[in-house]
Amino acid sequence: MSNNTEENRSENNNNSVDCGDLLDISMVNEINQKLKDSLRSDSNISINVSNIQRIDTAGAQMLCAFYQDAKSKNKQCTWENPSDVFVKSIVQLGLDGHLDLSPASSAK
Repeated sequence: MSNNTEENRSENNNNSVDCGDLLDISMVNEINQKLKDSLRSDSNISINVSNIQRIDTAGAQMLCAFYQDAKSKNKQCTWENPSDVFVKSIVQLGLDGHLDLSPASSAK
């Protein structure tokens, strides 16, 4: 399930990272590596969380650490169509402010 960074680039100079439907401790290393790879490009980063059906504290903390790291490197990160589950979980954990995510961010 390896992804070439070039394959993740869209036409508008964004580097997209798909988090899939499960972001728990078993997936943290894999997703974290994809996110770190995206920091090496010159393009903006789009994090696709549209299919998230389950996210645990480890997954949320990893996203928070990455997002803060990207901001410190002046990288623009956007959340691509956040699922209701993603938004609700982030808000319940109190991380919405750290991820610049509001409850209204959910498309549903």
